[in-house]
Amino acid sequence: MGGNNLSVPLDHAKKTGVLSLQNKKLEKFPEEIFSLRRNLRTLDVSTNRLEELPDDVGVLQMLRTFKLDDNKIGQLPNTIGNLGKLEALHLAGNPLMDWPTSVHRCGNLKHLDLSRCRISVIPDSIKELKKLDYICLSNNRLHDIPEGMCDLKVVEIDLNNNGIAVIPAGLSRNQSLRVLRLDYNTVTCAGIPTEILGSSTISTLSLEGNPLDLRKFREMDGYDKYEGRYAAMKRKCD
Repeated sequence: MGGNNLSVPLDHAKKTGVLSLQNKKLEKFPEEIFSLRRNLRTLDVSTNRLEELPDDVGVLQMLRTFKLDDNKIGQLPNTIGNLGKLEALHLAGNPLMDWPTSVHRCGNLKHLDLSRCRISVIPDSIKELKKLDYICLSNNRLHDIPEGMCDLKVVEIDLNNNGIAVIPAGLSRNQSLRVLRLDYNTVTCAGIPTEILGSSTISTLSLEGNPLDLRKFREMDGYDKYEGRYAAMKRKCD
């Protein structure tokens, strides 16, 4: 996509701070974007053919929302950690086999979407994302929830469609957590600690498609307390 084709969205972005280049068949990250480094707040280059990001992406320090869904990116440059004002990072549908630890330096990150990647391990260092309130890791290759995730203050965790069998009791320490999605994993009653039901703040525990004995689940210690939280949440939403 040449400079002439970029002129209209670039001119618009100079006025608004928002640049939308989704579904433009981009194979390389356009260098023209760097001319907006002083005012670009939202950048959407999703649904393209990008295989990598240049190191210079770290100069976009005003960026708050970065959408990179459905490209071919295998890893992120370390300079992504220079985006100190970044609040939302969307990377769904990229072949990221390894966890992008460089994002841990994005101290203001609140929303992280790494669904439909190829991630098999979440490092304990995820706890460094202290302002994160939503994380989506559905449709990956995960088998464990690390202890570091228990130290987050997230409101919602989406782990649908993985291979997770055990919910760590430590998640009950997060008194901000309201929604835990674990549909289509391998969770049984033995993998659900009573703390999750009885003493956590989780009001939506989604377990559809797991090999779960529902009768035994409803008879578990703490289930009545979870049911009360769920009912209160439903009343509030109605």
